[in-house]
Amino acid sequence: MILAEQVVAEIRRFTGPDEANLEAGGILLGCYRGPHVEILECTTPMPLDRRTRNGFVRRDPGHQRRALEVWKVSDRTVNFVGEWHTHPEERPSPSRVDRDTWADQMGRHRDDALVFVIGGRASFYCGWGENRRLVAMAAVA
Repeated sequence: MILAEQVVAEIRRFTGPDEANLEAGGILLGCYRGPHVEILECTTPMPLDRRTRNGFVRRDPGHQRRALEVWKVSDRTVNFVGEWHTHPEERPSPSRVDRDTWADQMGRHRDDALVFVIGGRASFYCGWGENRRLVAMAAVA
């Protein structure tokens, strides 16, 4: 997995002191390159999304609109490749809710692997999801 610096910067923006009281999230947009995924862009919380201290629910149709727009502009090469959210902890790990939600996502996207990222204050959790199986990858510092 290749995670563009601007994506890391966007996610980190929501783990800082000004944002850390509410979880944030969005979708990951990128390209499949053989066995690799290159993540080029992410969406960030939008007005209709639900943010709480211990949860983020993506509700705003703007995430889907952005994915479709990027897909069209890229001549169908940039796609939805996963999702991200934050946890109010130093070194995040997926909760049971996260794992269940991701299993549902993997069920809907059976042909492609998905990437799941959780931003924490000190590091990121990165997971590779395929065939309803989640494998943790090296964290991004």
